Amino acid sequence: MKKALYTIIVCGMILAGCGGGTQYRDAKKDKGSMEWGPREIKTTVNGMVTSLYTYLKNDWKKPAIIEVKKIRNRTSEHIDTKMLADELVTNLIQKRIQFIDPTYTKDAIDEMGKGMTGLVDAESAVPTGALKSPNFYLFGEISDNVRFVGGKRIQYLVVTIKLTSLSTGMLMWQDQKEFLKATKTDRVSF
Repeated sequence: MKKALYTIIVCGMILAGCGGGTQYRDAKKDKGSMEWGPREIKTTVNGMVTSLYTYLKNDWKKPAIIEVKKIRNRTSEHIDTKMLADELVTNLIQKRIQFIDPTYTKDAIDEMGKGMTGLVDAESAVPTGALKSPNFYLFGEISDNVRFVGGKRIQYLVVTIKLTSLSTGMLMWQDQKEFLKATKTDRVSF
């Protein structure tokens, strides 16, 4: 009898764990966790976009063409910095800030070369002299300091994003977002 009851309980636990399905949540309302996640990304992007857009519109006052360089992860955890960069770019493009994507520049140059040979129909050939150069590089880093105090893991995270002028090499804008996260270390997980 005990064996049958034990089997029923174990089967019930397995079924309860497997039958939950996927739940979608609003990333803007994420409460955060020990790991880098939606809350840190959304908070960083909201602050940085507002700050950078204000600088470009009020202080720079000229058309900005930006190329995104690497956002370095200098923390002890895995952070997908491209996700952060993509969200920054998306939000700034929605505010009509222009970006250069160098991913396909070589392909575009190859197409221009084909057009100049006369092998490609002149009306559909990619014209030369239309590529744009960036006047700014956007880059940054995420750093952290972790310590353990009173049964808690204390992580101080700092996200720094910078904008450098290509013509002068001067750092024209910089902003930071800080997070201080305390997590109990005596939790049990499966």
